[in-house]
Amino acid sequence: MSGVWVFKDGLVRRVEHPGQDEEGSSSGGGGGGGRRKVLVHVPSGEVVTSYEVLERRLRELGWERYVNDPCLLLFHQRSTVHLISVPRDFARFRLVHMYDIVVKTRNVFQVRDAAA
Repeated sequence: MSGVWVFKDGLVRRVEHPGQDEEGSSSGGGGGGGRRKVLVHVPSGEVVTSYEVLERRLRELGWERYVNDPCLLLFHQRSTVHLISVPRDFARFRLVHMYDIVVKTRNVFQVRDAAA
């Protein structure tokens, strides 16, 4: 296992390429060789390009906005204990947020490499 362990913002994570920004540039994070990643709604093939798109797709699945937080958008599904939290500013939406959504909405969203 290569890489370096980095402590940042109260979290410890392994960074594969320590010379690069751990979050990636505008890639949405991840260090996947610098490839930009996007969140895709699988049934429609639509790329999530804004929180309006994300919220519309989550509402279709029974997710609702949860409490009004100044820093985060929170979504909750009444039938589960899951909570999806994403930064209010879409420019700060990273790979970790995308995978959180993928895990909590199995078979509905995927993370893919962005088209060049």
